[in-house]
Amino acid sequence: MSLTWLEKEKLIPTVLKKLLPANILLDIGCGIRPQDFIKTKVQVCCDPCMQYVERLQKSLKEDKTRHYVILNAAWGEVVSLFPPKSVDSVFLLDVIEHLEKEEAIHLLKLTEEIARIQIAIFTPLGFMPQKHPDGKDAWGFDGGLWQEHRSGWEPDDFDTTWDVYAAKVYHTIDNSGKHLETPYGALWAIKSL
Repeated sequence: MSLTWLEKEKLIPTVLKKLLPANILLDIGCGIRPQDFIKTKVQVCCDPCMQYVERLQKSLKEDKTRHYVILNAAWGEVVSLFPPKSVDSVFLLDVIEHLEKEEAIHLLKLTEEIARIQIAIFTPLGFMPQKHPDGKDAWGFDGGLWQEHRSGWEPDDFDTTWDVYAAKVYHTIDNSGKHLETPYGALWAIKSL
């Protein structure tokens, strides 16, 4: 694993230079905001929350920059739907922290089988608590259960086949928009296949 520590303002620009072009991109757990870091011909957006899927269907209907396919499916379902080497790249942005670590590690291995070019992960650095006791998420939908954090990730959770780019201070606001007393970092893990 290569590890590069960066200041917050340099994290995204550095990662953008590392993301490889893709014609078919699988965006797992995209919520209501699909990735927009790289332009693709086809972007498959997957989310387990039906309210997010319905929102995506409305918001992406007029977007003519690429073809969207929207699926109502969780990560575990998604990896069973796609045959080996069937998509160029897979993005998991703010996804792995929502699963128990053992389950996420297992799903990462399965995800590696369906990608041809690259896998990109973004997650908080370490465990960043996030709960929605009333079941409502930050957007007022019923996705609170899906938005709970169940694991924390550090650079050494990724083996030598991954490149990790991290910032020790990144998240300064919590899921409800309140300022955090102690900021949390963030990391990108990128695996080029």
